Amino acid sequence: MPRCHILALCLAIVLVFSCGPSPSGRDGSPIDVLQPPGLEKQNPEIVRLSRDGYDITITRKAGYTVRGIVVGRENYYSGWNSLISPADVALCWGKIAENGTYRRLKWSQGNRWYFWRAGEDFGYSNDFIAGHSSNNHLIPATPNLEKAVQGLKEGDAVELAGHLVDVAATKKTQNYWWNSSMTTEDRGDGACEIIYLTRLKVHGKIYQ
Repeated sequence: MPRCHILALCLAIVLVFSCGPSPSGRDGSPIDVLQPPGLEKQNPEIVRLSRDGYDITITRKAGYTVRGIVVGRENYYSGWNSLISPADVALCWGKIAENGTYRRLKWSQGNRWYFWRAGEDFGYSNDFIAGHSSNNHLIPATPNLEKAVQGLKEGDAVELAGHLVDVAATKKTQNYWWNSSMTTEDRGDGACEIIYLTRLKVHGKIYQ
């Protein structure tokens, strides 16, 4: 192979690997996916953004940490909220995550919803499954976190930390709202958590 081609190939490899997320630290301790999410209410804090003509206000209303097994990740490219939340990550924890129990369910996502299907012999009710799983609309606080989220795969044990938020957006005369649930016990429309993500732990690496 000519030398110029070798140099070009090396440069391409460097560029590919440099496009991935960069960990800010390492933590090899196991992620306890059996624990329920932790929520700590706080005084509202405002983050303001401008994206594609939208003026967006993000109100951080509670500190939030959730640990679990990824059962799905769905990317979104349309709709005003995809400008700040390009992916949903569905998680399960507790008894559903224990001993690979989640694999006995068929999980799916679409249109900012998540779904599961269980056999008659599964042993846990839909209410129990709903209370031990969630579809999380993630708003990465940094481009690096956005890259890290896009690398998540089914079966990954993760820890997501940040804030539950309400979002308001305005473009010209149009107004939009998107509000987070404050409990994992609810179901149906509005039951998903909207997380302003400031920290992600996966595979022993910390991303911020």
